[in-house]
Amino acid sequence: MVTEPQLVRLESGSALVFPTLDLFLVVTKVPLPKPSICHTDITLRYKIVIDTIHVNNYIVTMTIWSPQLPQTDGTLTQRLVEALRDDVRTGRLAQGERLPTHRELAEHLGIAIGTVTRVYAIAQREGLISGEIGRGTFVRPLQNEDSEHTGKDEVAGSIDLSKNRVARYSRDSMLGEGLAALISKPDLAFLLDTYQPAAGVPRHREVAADWLSRPGFAVRADQTLVCSGAQHALFVTLATITKPGDTLLAEQITYAGVRALASLLHLRLQGVAFDEYGLIPDAFETACISSGAKVLYCIPTLHNPTSAIMPAERRQQIAAIATRNGISIIEDDVYGFVPGELAPLPIAAYAPERTFYVNSTSKSIAPGLRIGYVVAPPDSVSRIANTIHSSTLEATPIMSELATIWIESGAAAETIKWKQEEIAARHALALSILGDLGEVSKHPSCHIWLPLPEPWRSEDFVTQARNCLVIISPSEAFVVGRGSAPHAVRICLGAPSDRRQLEKGLEILAEILGNAPEPGFTTV
Repeated sequence: MVTEPQLVRLESGSALVFPTLDLFLVVTKVPLPKPSICHTDITLRYKIVIDTIHVNNYIVTMTIWSPQLPQTDGTLTQRLVEALRDDVRTGRLAQGERLPTHRELAEHLGIAIGTVTRVYAIAQREGLISGEIGRGTFVRPLQNEDSEHTGKDEVAGSIDLSKNRVARYSRDSMLGEGLAALISKPDLAFLLDTYQPAAGVPRHREVAADWLSRPGFAVRADQTLVCSGAQHALFVTLATITKPGDTLLAEQITYAGVRALASLLHLRLQGVAFDEYGLIPDAFETACISSGAKVLYCIPTLHNPTSAIMPAERRQQIAAIATRNGISIIEDDVYGFVPGELAPLPIAAYAPERTFYVNSTSKSIAPGLRIGYVVAPPDSVSRIANTIHSSTLEATPIMSELATIWIESGAAAETIKWKQEEIAARHALALSILGDLGEVSKHPSCHIWLPLPEPWRSEDFVTQARNCLVIISPSEAFVVGRGSAPHAVRICLGAPSDRRQLEKGLEILAEILGNAPEPGFTTV
């Protein structure tokens, strides 16, 4: 191990030389356009740029890997591969790290060399490691999906904490196995060459209904319709049960996507007061009477953006008020998989005759599937199906089949279990870094709502974070109507590809919060 690097002065700055590694770090100072407190700053006015130049291409460290085998029913080889995937994903095995030889690892673990050979071969096929003749076996860098697919409105090299998803490990075997099962299906051509019912393939509806059900909430297949994601499910439901000019009730701070739908469908969106437990029943009843509204949209479980969870008693109150006032409810439960059965029953369990229950595979499995579901009251099923037919004819049968395969095989349940554990770990990390700086919800969630201390304003904090290459969402994006926005921000914990990147972004936010806003103005 190198412990005493030599400092060498250069015309462009300075260098740290590590002779035994044939490595030196060139450190240059680049002026920033204005003072900024960022993770890349050495002072307020300079950013450190580190160029790594090494003759041998690798900084080699050798690790005697000691895996923690998962408690599953798989073979030793399968369990070792799973442990290797997990250790690479979480950073316990760092990129560029050299793994033991087949013989060394076999002796260390007390297993056969052939087992290690099979594990390394599978891991190499999955892109986890690479073997080089004469040099050894190395951990490959994780593909940074965010950096490769940066949108034109994003900053290259930024840490994006604005997208509400949970990054599934890109090298797991679920996709390959699911596609292999899909290709091998004898009725694949039927799914491709034939228009399916607008409500979805009957088997897909049956599997979805069983997947959405839980004790106390039984979902019927003939009331379950397949849509092209939850956003499409919300669209077809609103398009079916409202008309232009109608009033749609929602929490005063709500999901930005429903604001867009209200605008698209020419609905008047009216906010209803809420607290840390969700919609306030008295405020909801007052709005029912005064507004003339006939529809309520709400997110009772892990509300977006505040992550509030509505208690069971309040859900029953909301259902009773809606029944008394003839209000239909659109219940968005896309985050319900996080607490699972620890969450109270859906409102749909208390008012099934008037609740349109919306869920999807986007948050729980993968957003690229674009498969969602709406469970409609019996008298509305055919109307919803007609709207699906008018908008997209049908959800893509191939993607619906893939979702069904994953649900039937147990792959969906495994993914959800992993995401629950990952969300809990990331939420704990956020609490450890930001918990003393604001009132962060204690419920593990894909996102947190961070109230800002004085004198911070939401827009100012978002701007300064962006200057430091961290992208978050201002409260203004979620406020219904022209009401004043609270001084808070939404921070999505699942989007970074690994926890180290998330930790880095959260530490930057904590550093910004620990300082006063930068003085300045944007208009003259």
